[in-house]
Amino acid sequence: MTATSAQAFLADAFEMELGMFRSGLDAVPEGAFATPLLGHSPAWHALHIAEWLRFFALQDFSSTYAHLGWEDAPWMPELRGPPPVTGQTGKATVLAELDRVGAQIVAHTRALTDEQLGDLLRAPAAPTGQRERLTGLGMQLRHVAYHRGQLQMGKKHG
Repeated sequence: MTATSAQAFLADAFEMELGMFRSGLDAVPEGAFATPLLGHSPAWHALHIAEWLRFFALQDFSSTYAHLGWEDAPWMPELRGPPPVTGQTGKATVLAELDRVGAQIVAHTRALTDEQLGDLLRAPAAPTGQRERLTGLGMQLRHVAYHRGQLQMGKKHG
C-alpha cells in the first residue's frame, strides 16, 4: 500500500464533498433555487461556499464578495463589491461558478508542497487574522459539509 500525501488526500476530499454538495444543489428545481429555505437560498449556499474557497484557499482579496456571511465585519468594506455571480443569474450560472472555483481548489491543493501546508495565510475571521493553510483547508472542507447539511435541512422543511 502506498502512502497518500496530505495534498492528495485533501484534494480528493474536496472533490468528493463538493460533488455531494453539487448533487444536492442539482436536485433543487430551477424555480426554487433562489428562494430562501431556513434563512438562505440554495443559490446563496453555493455562492457562499465558492466565495469562501476563493477567499481563503486561493487568497483572492479582490473587492468581489457579497456572500461571505460576514458583511458587517470591520474587515469587510475593502472586500465588498460586485461578485462574479449572484443568486439572480440563474441556477446554471451559479453552479458553473461553484464548479469553476471547486476545480481551482482541487488543482491548487494537489500542487501544494509540504512546506506550503504550514504557511500562515490571511484569515480575517480568525482571532489572530491568520490561519495555517492545512488547518484552514480542513475547516473549509468541513464548511462545505455543513452547508450541504443546511441545504438538505432546507429541502426537508421548505
